[in-house]
Amino acid sequence: MTALWTRGQLKDQAKACLRNFYWQAFLVCLIAAFLGAGTNSFFSFGARRDSRSGDMKVTVGGSPNVNFSYSDQGRVKVETPLYSTSRQFQVGLGFLVFLIAMIVLCVSLVFGVLVSNVIQVGKCRYFLKKTAGICETGVGELFSGFSESYGNLVWVMFQQSLYIFLWSLLLVVPGIIKSYEYYMVPYLMAENPRLSWSEARDLSRRMMDGNKFNVFVLSQLSFIGWEILGALMCGLGYVFLAPYKEAVYAELYHTINNGLRKDMHYGL
Repeated sequence: MTALWTRGQLKDQAKACLRNFYWQAFLVCLIAAFLGAGTNSFFSFGARRDSRSGDMKVTVGGSPNVNFSYSDQGRVKVETPLYSTSRQFQVGLGFLVFLIAMIVLCVSLVFGVLVSNVIQVGKCRYFLKKTAGICETGVGELFSGFSESYGNLVWVMFQQSLYIFLWSLLLVVPGIIKSYEYYMVPYLMAENPRLSWSEARDLSRRMMDGNKFNVFVLSQLSFIGWEILGALMCGLGYVFLAPYKEAVYAELYHTINNGLRKDMHYGL
């Protein structure tokens, strides 16, 4: 199923909506980012060529700011807010700090599964309601997942993260493809928190069929001008850009979902 939509259309709709609630949306994004829900998935993946060494580095990131990375030369690196090390660390103090880093990583992973993923769904629900014109929606919507089907939300979002992670262990590209195949899972759970993992996964697959590349361009390339501007502002611009991006993604969900429903209707 391929819905008829353009990036310009989605952005125009998001801008029109944001005029009425930008600063509230800004607060929602700020709280969500603080609680580790700044992206659509708890795990993030990336690949880049180091400009100094020439090594290809593949990173699996947790929340908040905990990363494993390895290079094609076999060098392993663990990065946390407390510590960054490679094989060249001293055995005594290095082992102690490494142990602390592992504890921080475990706590971060548990926090991400039990809190950040649920906040992510709450953020999606907030923007879905706001872009649908439900004006009374407030900041409290961010925490709605803790009072409605919490256990199911935790389980489904954990499985989404786990599947993307496992696919990324094979190669980077399959992981990226799967991350876009399951892109709509948080939005589907925001609309119906009682969906099972298999239901949410299958619905997301149908919605993203024929849309994965366009969504990749939308999310990774179409905001690049604003992101460069944000970088020039010492990173502060990213914070102000977040509500705009989230509103665009919510409009994307509405558009594709409406197209899917029409296809199902005409197929009857």
